[in-house]
Amino acid sequence: MSRPDRLIVHVLPQAFLMALTAGGRLAELQIARRDRPSPVDGVFLGRLERVMPDLDAAFVDIGTGRSGFLRSEDRAGIDGWPPAGAPVLVQVRNEGEGDKGPRLSMDVAVSGRYLVYRPLGAGVSFSRRIDGESERERLARHVAAMLDGGVVLRTAAAGVSADVLRADASQVMEHWEQLRRHALDAPPPADLSSRIPGARDPIERMLRDHGAGLEEVILDDRTMARTLQDEMDRREEKIRVRWHNGAMPVFDIDDVAGQIDTALAPRIALASGVEVLFEPGETLCAVDVDSAAAGGRQGRAPRRPVEVNLEAAPAIAQQLRLRNIAGAVVIDFVTMRSSYDRDKVQAALAEVLREDPVPTQVYGFTRLGHFELTRARRGTTLAGQFEALEDRGSA
Repeated sequence: MSRPDRLIVHVLPQAFLMALTAGGRLAELQIARRDRPSPVDGVFLGRLERVMPDLDAAFVDIGTGRSGFLRSEDRAGIDGWPPAGAPVLVQVRNEGEGDKGPRLSMDVAVSGRYLVYRPLGAGVSFSRRIDGESERERLARHVAAMLDGGVVLRTAAAGVSADVLRADASQVMEHWEQLRRHALDAPPPADLSSRIPGARDPIERMLRDHGAGLEEVILDDRTMARTLQDEMDRREEKIRVRWHNGAMPVFDIDDVAGQIDTALAPRIALASGVEVLFEPGETLCAVDVDSAAAGGRQGRAPRRPVEVNLEAAPAIAQQLRLRNIAGAVVIDFVTMRSSYDRDKVQAALAEVLREDPVPTQVYGFTRLGHFELTRARRGTTLAGQFEALEDRGSA
């Protein structure tokens, strides 16, 4: 799947439903609660509550009702643990689930559209999707003197000019300076990000993370569309903003509603009749590729297993991202006898998984013929987000 080129936003009283599409295909759906913005990536001035020597970790009060968990490997800028009650500048990496509080890091990262600034870091690193040594050298040469600390070049930085990188670096540095000023003035615990206009705006975050490739933003709220268009004009952005006021719902554009229904269903059918079944569990998701209905449509001859699996691979990658499935994933592809065919399917799946912004580790086929991979956890599954939204709406 290519880079997302359109953002479609359905505005509800309690949430934003934000769909990223690429050439008409739904790439990602995010649900952002309006009554309770996510603290993930937010920067807080916390108060260290207590250190757990057995875990080599500490609990930090950030003022959200649940103490955050700070591991020693996520400590930065200091040696050893500060005393109880000491202020600590932290960033939320993971919101936490159930009884678990948010996971914190002292290695604060401030994201721009093309780069991420780590004030306590050092050196220049790159997104894994920026290929070519010459391009990496060019980017490193441009940013090395711009920021004092660590810099990560995002995928969108590939091919951009030094002037564009400089402007992005300037905005990121201004954001960091605002956080520093608020940290000096606020007694802990304090939510510093909430004091910076736009820092918690979910649409602004989508533009930051995907704006380099977006051509159009469509919203079904007139006031928000007009405000966003004014902001795009102020920034001299080329992204078009459109207010959708047609008779059909905004999610009928690109058949987003239909693609959401597919992503919430346990079984999907591909054009050839191949079916893919998803069975998510607590720690493992089983995926089964069923070719029983394939090849029989319109008088086609039976298809080779490798052809079935190559058709299923991009659909599986798309659904893992859409459904936000995390943890271990075991795929039962149609059995292939040839190691050449297995390698071909593994390479095809690894290639499409490279488009997923969430880190995924591919392990390949096991001795039993199953395919294994792991996908990092980034929040709740799509089904879980809709369940929470429905529970909130009925409360």
